Amino acid sequence: MRDLLSRLALFADLSDAQLAPLADATQRHAYAAGDVIVRRGQHCNGIHFVIYGSVQLVYNAASGSERTVRLLGAGMSFGEASLFSGHDHITTATALADTLALHVHERALAPLIATCGPLAQRLITHLSHQLYMAICDFGAFTTHSGPQRLIGYLLRESANARGQAFTLDVSKRTIASRLNLTPAHFSRILHDLTERGLLRVNGRQMQVLDTQGLQDYRLTA
Repeated sequence: MRDLLSRLALFADLSDAQLAPLADATQRHAYAAGDVIVRRGQHCNGIHFVIYGSVQLVYNAASGSERTVRLLGAGMSFGEASLFSGHDHITTATALADTLALHVHERALAPLIATCGPLAQRLITHLSHQLYMAICDFGAFTTHSGPQRLIGYLLRESANARGQAFTLDVSKRTIASRLNLTPAHFSRILHDLTERGLLRVNGRQMQVLDTQGLQDYRLTA
């Protein structure tokens, strides 16, 4: 358990003496695709860290609609905002693939954060980044059109793949939800981009064919 914790960026610089109580307060859980890890409204008493696999955080509205607010991969975490603000979980977390996660209980986190300045600083930086990304998402959802949001996503994925073809690690429906698009609207935009010669789509595999053209189209979409 100490070895797994030491591989996480938040705890990478901790000594064995600091990791020991943390490891004692940590539980290891394996999930299959579709398993619910936590539900909205459930009491939050720690932080979940993804060791491998994929996790989807979904916000369920009172009207019955839902939207994917975050997709998490290896090394990522959730629960921090609810834990440190004293609120219940605001989203439902579901495994999208076989996933191994660690749950670090607050009983070990609180005293460690209080006595370890570097850890507290990393946590502040981590939470600030999450807040920054949430504001960016809000801005995109309120000021950008559906095509602009999807094109922005495609350009980021293409850049990460160095211009080569990339494969979606989750379903198109999940990506659509993350971008606040209906599956039908998502498919129409992909079809339009393909017809314009800007994108090649083969199932979950995609390749941007004209980066500059896609950037130009994004300005007017």
